Amino acid sequence: MAMSVINNRKRCQLIIVDVFSTYALIFSCVVIFLAKLFNIPYMPVLRGGYLPGRYKNHPRIINYLLSNARMIISPSEYLQKSFQENNFTIRVIPNYIDLKKYSFKIREKIRPRILWVRSIHEIYNPKMAIDILEKIRKTYPDVKLCMVGPVKDSRVMGDLIGMIERMDLQNHVSFSGQLSKVEWTSLSKNYDIFINTTNFDNNPVTLLEAMALGLPIISTDVGGISYLIDDNVTGLLVEGKKSEQMVEKINKLISGKIDGYQIARNAREVVSHYDKNEVIKQWCQIINEFN
Repeated sequence: MAMSVINNRKRCQLIIVDVFSTYALIFSCVVIFLAKLFNIPYMPVLRGGYLPGRYKNHPRIINYLLSNARMIISPSEYLQKSFQENNFTIRVIPNYIDLKKYSFKIREKIRPRILWVRSIHEIYNPKMAIDILEKIRKTYPDVKLCMVGPVKDSRVMGDLIGMIERMDLQNHVSFSGQLSKVEWTSLSKNYDIFINTTNFDNNPVTLLEAMALGLPIISTDVGGISYLIDDNVTGLLVEGKKSEQMVEKINKLISGKIDGYQIARNAREVVSHYDKNEVIKQWCQIINEFN
């Protein structure tokens, strides 16, 4: 990233740099430092769901990143509102997907087949998924959980394996590792419920994908999730770290007390506004303002 800026500094007209809230924040700092050094206009895109916490703990760093930016972009109103309180002007351009690549599957009967798609990292709280699985098994002994994503924290992965062994869940959970978009969307056809257990989030593409695929979503309501999902309309929301609440929602989906098919239909209609052909127009409009 740094070499790209250095090598193209004489002909670069604008740098668009993603700003995350974990270790990748370091890379954003380096790129923006170089942009300022070479006097290149730059546009931060706020992506990390924990950025408000980073600002609280390290205001000087975040101020450095955002001050003098030509424009600041956020994929969600969550970060827009959070940073407007600190006198930053934020423009919202949502994340997008190529909708035609996601086939909507009708799931009129919801089975205890649960899908989880994120990196194996503490911030996404994968332990909550295992805890939920153990509780669901008491009602549905044939429940299956598939966890899709790369292992970003070996310590957390070790904790998950320990939980699975203690709870005797070896026959109920599988780990696919990192999959391509095509691979995991194909895998999703075998599952009927999508859960998102994250502790921090912004505007996750995985939820947009689940909405497009017809998977009814149950998610924690942290960060920008409640700006993306309308509770009981396009998905189901629970409080962060509340396994019991998510178990209750899953049981109601499987039993039919909550109409998962209608929720999935509503979600598919909403996610059509996140199609790349619509969102890219917004990006082109902003970029053209610098020409």
